[in-house]
Amino acid sequence: MGVYLPTGAVGNGETIGTIGASGEIMGLFWPRLDHAQNVRQAMPAVYLGHPQQGQFLWTWQASRRKQYYVGATNILATQLFLDDVGLEILITDACPPGESALVRRVRIENRSGKDLTGSFMHYFELWLGEAEWKQAVRYETEHGCALQYYRNYAAAVGGTNPDEWRCGKWTRTDEGSAKVDMLDGHLNGQPEDIGQVNFALGWHLQLPADGSRDITIIVALDASRELAVARLERLRALGAKELHQLAHEDDNAWLRKAKPVKVGATMEAAYRRSLLSLRMLVDHHTRAVIAAPEFDPGYEMCGGYGYCWPRDAAEAVVALEEAGYDEYTRGLAQWLVDAQLPKGVWGQRYWCDGEVASSWALRDDFLQLDETASAMISLCAAARSKADRAGSEFPQSLWPAIRMGALALLGRLDANDCHTIACDLWETYAGVFAYTQAGVVAALRDAAEVAKEHGDAEFAEMLATRSAGAREALMTFYQHGYFVRGLMHGHIDPTVDSSGLGLVEPFRVLELAKLPEREMAVATFNIIDQRLGQDINGGRAIRRYEGDSYLGGAFGAVNTLWMTLVCYRFAATAKDKSERADWVRRAEGFIGAALAHTTPSGLLPELIPQVPGYPYWAAPHAWASALLVRCALAADEVNEVDSRGG
Repeated sequence: MGVYLPTGAVGNGETIGTIGASGEIMGLFWPRLDHAQNVRQAMPAVYLGHPQQGQFLWTWQASRRKQYYVGATNILATQLFLDDVGLEILITDACPPGESALVRRVRIENRSGKDLTGSFMHYFELWLGEAEWKQAVRYETEHGCALQYYRNYAAAVGGTNPDEWRCGKWTRTDEGSAKVDMLDGHLNGQPEDIGQVNFALGWHLQLPADGSRDITIIVALDASRELAVARLERLRALGAKELHQLAHEDDNAWLRKAKPVKVGATMEAAYRRSLLSLRMLVDHHTRAVIAAPEFDPGYEMCGGYGYCWPRDAAEAVVALEEAGYDEYTRGLAQWLVDAQLPKGVWGQRYWCDGEVASSWALRDDFLQLDETASAMISLCAAARSKADRAGSEFPQSLWPAIRMGALALLGRLDANDCHTIACDLWETYAGVFAYTQAGVVAALRDAAEVAKEHGDAEFAEMLATRSAGAREALMTFYQHGYFVRGLMHGHIDPTVDSSGLGLVEPFRVLELAKLPEREMAVATFNIIDQRLGQDINGGRAIRRYEGDSYLGGAFGAVNTLWMTLVCYRFAATAKDKSERADWVRRAEGFIGAALAHTTPSGLLPELIPQVPGYPYWAAPHAWASALLVRCALAADEVNEVDSRGG
């Protein structure tokens, strides 16, 4: 299907749409955020002049473009300037709350200084259910919409009644394709087709100088033809303006629950945008969190991103809870209970419904053990957050999964309390890793606390003892003046890996109040900065690990923000104001690099590739967004210390 790099996204937890810089709809995920993508191509265009005598232009041929979110919402605006013909097009997209639909408002404005005649057109090639074959589409004159359906997937596309339409096949290279039929400015009205189908809708333009036309396009999704049409009719009756207003109010109301921060206008805006991004990435039905909307469904350049990794999901809900949204911790915990595998571990990644997704890190000698550790930590956090509520049975419902997970981790410790051979968090190497070991230490530590609260004192003591043993084993990885990556083939692997930050965040294995351990943490931080850091665009970015060749040796927005968060942890535990200021200054350099490499609409990616044509990778990214949220909260805490004169 190709690699898509969206610059924006709209969503409501029911569905998520990914949008390109020229207003292309790249994906419309339903009935879950991970499946199905449903859109192969969906592109707007204009035709100026009389049919067969004018000029056809896709919006990606615009001379200038601008994309931004409307205020503090997930409503996306795309401005396109076709300067050569004097047209401006504003496309505004939203997914109304509680609806499986994308509502697109289009305004075409004539800036040419003369009257213009032509058409606005929109092409659709939908692969409903991600199926290329056996689709059917027809134009429903009674309802003024194109209706495509495949098994229990249906899409009704309408809004402002089109003046022209065409159903066809995208496999055709002649006018049997709706896409080809658009090029002469006239759609021939073919009412239906089956197989590998496409369709196009057109609206006539008669624009005086400085005139404009508004068009609404609604893509309504449901499980049958009748339900999809009924949804479209109901949404059309409400009107696009009202639907966008509902989305605006819903996002604003949700943001009002967030903990406020005072960290400067730029970072505060990024904080709100990251919270809104996380909101889009949480499946409202299952509470799973996707890493990013899928953009490489054929695994052409990576292994895909539209899945739920327990680690990434745990990072997301920690950020949301710290920002004031504790319901996500409880929701993910129940999902983790259901997703636990029979041996007590968790897999590399999942579909949102809890089924294991395609993975390369599930076999016993390449299990991605940090996923299990992260799942355990998240479950324990949920259990502890409910433990002080009298009469609650929630911790009891989590206990069997916590106990089984703890036993599974214990079974993967060797005689020296090191974890057995596993896959690293970058899903590349097999070995024993400092990051994974720290995760095991933290998971067993937290499980011991829950076991004690549960009343199983003997099990709690045993877990605490093994956690301490695993921590002692971890400390042997401090070699050459820093925490090395770990062990490969039984020998110390001295590779500098940014995952060494995990000993400070999120696992907090090193106690920064203890000088020897603080010095170890700072030394590891500094070697990561020295070996993996580079000054770019007025900031400082970090690569994942030495020798990383993925996407040309990409810088990581995740890794750079991870460094930022650790800077703020050092600042919060600094001995004096001068040291604190130094750590804040370094934090600002890292966060500056991350914010300089968002998508045009301000979404944080996972990576900043060093490959021409790929300025960002995997946006909006849950882990990166979560780290930005936590960085803003941590910066606010440090500011509070300074304001008190601490």
